[in-house]
Amino acid sequence: MSDVDIKAELQKAAVEPLLPIEKKLIGWSLGIGIVSLVILAAINRIIA
Repeated sequence: MSDVDIKAELQKAAVEPLLPIEKKLIGWSLGIGIVSLVILAAINRIIA
């Protein structure tokens, strides 16, 4: 295997902005996660 400095390679790489679909996927994932937490917390309060 070649001796490659990963840190140096990552610093040389150009920063790429997120695509619109990636932003939507992140938003949906966060939204679903938060809604799930709220629902589970509500169920926990009802049961306990």
